[in-house]
Amino acid sequence: MSRNTVALIAAALTFMSAGAGYVPEGWNLAAREKFAEQRFGIFIHWGIYANYAQGEWYQQQIGIDTETYGRMKDGFCPSKFDAKEWVRVFKDAGAKYVTITSRHHDGFSLWPTKADDGYNIAETPFRRDILGELAKACGEAGLQLNFYYSLMDWHRKDYPAGSAAKKVFGDQKGDYESYKRFMLAQMGELIDSYRPGVIWLDGEWEHARRRKDGTWSRTLDWDFDTIYDFIHSKNVLVANNNHQPIRPKEDIQLFERDLPGEGEMFSKNQPLAHDRPVEQCDVIQKGVWGYKINERTFRTPEEVCAMICRCAAKDSNLLMNIGPDGSGRLPAPAVGVMADVGKWMRANGDAIYATRGLGLVKNADGSETGKTRKGDDIYTITIAKGAFPSVERNLQQGSH
Repeated sequence: MSRNTVALIAAALTFMSAGAGYVPEGWNLAAREKFAEQRFGIFIHWGIYANYAQGEWYQQQIGIDTETYGRMKDGFCPSKFDAKEWVRVFKDAGAKYVTITSRHHDGFSLWPTKADDGYNIAETPFRRDILGELAKACGEAGLQLNFYYSLMDWHRKDYPAGSAAKKVFGDQKGDYESYKRFMLAQMGELIDSYRPGVIWLDGEWEHARRRKDGTWSRTLDWDFDTIYDFIHSKNVLVANNNHQPIRPKEDIQLFERDLPGEGEMFSKNQPLAHDRPVEQCDVIQKGVWGYKINERTFRTPEEVCAMICRCAAKDSNLLMNIGPDGSGRLPAPAVGVMADVGKWMRANGDAIYATRGLGLVKNADGSETGKTRKGDDIYTITIAKGAFPSVERNLQQGSH
């Protein structure tokens, strides 16, 4: 049994003794450890919104009604999509896993689901099973595939509209029991057909508000126990991007565009749990997850490598997002950045992969110093603005 597994078991037992009453099974602990060791993944936000080229929230932002927005389904034909080429770029960058939006808030599904009303890839001119092709390419390349799945929906009439969805639906009451059955049917399809490692949920926050005393008020009972138990029954991990304190059955703590424990944006008041794997997700194209044609600012390779190092020092993974365009191609600037990130990772990956974070310190000169550990090795990582991080390897004192 590895040192990391022992630490995870100890953390789980401590969590149970605190009264949570839930202890993850052995497969779960092993999957959590595998996830934490990967350290760097690629996030993909892609759907029919790529044809609008204005980001993934375009429907909600300008209030396009469901019928009008949905017509783009009939024009979605990404003729340049090549799953093997995507995976080549990701693997060359040093990524160990891929998380893709199986279904974003607009409700469109990237696989030929039988659970919906035809609002999926099989009903487009393209017709090909995007998730199936990506699953095959990832499997051949040795990358883990995970699925983002939106809890919020701007398409279905049985979804109870919350604070964000009301701009599309108005005050739609919906029928949550019907909607939950639909979600579970889709999650079952995703898991049984493609065997992902993680189901990555998003959208709960539109039915939650944080009170001044730090507690949360909720306008919808999602019945997460049923959802989480169903996913776990198929030996798949659960993550929930809810910007709230983590629940016992959530396997990975997510921080959206915030360094874990130092949140300034979405997770400003989200405490770090310390008892399970952590992941920070962020964007390579400024301010958007889905492709935006008029946004030309992309992170530099130095910035991405610095983010990977900060996360590793904080004992966290980094999930870096790329939004493909409507043709199915990855933006050229992002491809160039990833190539240079890969060169750095090939030279310095020992300080990142399968390490435990020992902390991150801000220095007086504006630089930062992070430390990671792997076995008897301690890695000191110096992060300075505008430069690739530098790495120094030292043997722990007293080891031989």
